[in-house]
Parts: sequence; structure tokens; C-alpha cells
Amino acid sequence: MKKVFALVLVAGFVSTTAFAGVSNISNNGNVSGVQSWRVECSSGSSYIIYKKSGTWYRGDIGHLGNRYDSWSRDDVASFVCG
Repeated sequence: MKKVFALVLVAGFVSTTAFAGVSNISNNGNVSGVQSWRVECSSGSSYIIYKKSGTWYRGDIGHLGNRYDSWSRDDVASFVCG
């Protein structure tokens, strides 16, 4: 029983730290003809992110930079909330 509890505790810690600062990610419809997401941060801020032609964008500032192109949606969400 202790091993199961420890495993659940570790799994919860890993999933919490993987998205540190992100409280919710939801569908935001299409922006510039591609799927977009609303990222809500635990700080109270929110951002729109989308990936077009292999490049990530944040709705308010535009292109995030080519070094982020290979990142997942969740990675980008954590970055904008960081």
C-alpha cells in the first residue's frame, strides 16, 4: 500500500511540475486559419497560442522565434506562463 501511495504521489508531482504556471489550456478556435489555444496561467494572465507553417505564435506579440518550432503545445504553454 505504501508503494502505491508513493507512486501516486510521485506521478502527481511530475504532472504538476510539467505544466508549472499553467492552470488551463482550452480550444480557442481558428486564428489565421489554424487551430489556436487559450492558455490560462496560475498568475491570472492568459495568452492565445497557435502554430502556423511550423512556427509558434503568441497572439499578442506574434512569432516566438525559430528555436521553439520543435516544442509541443504544452511546452509553449509552460513557456508563456513562465
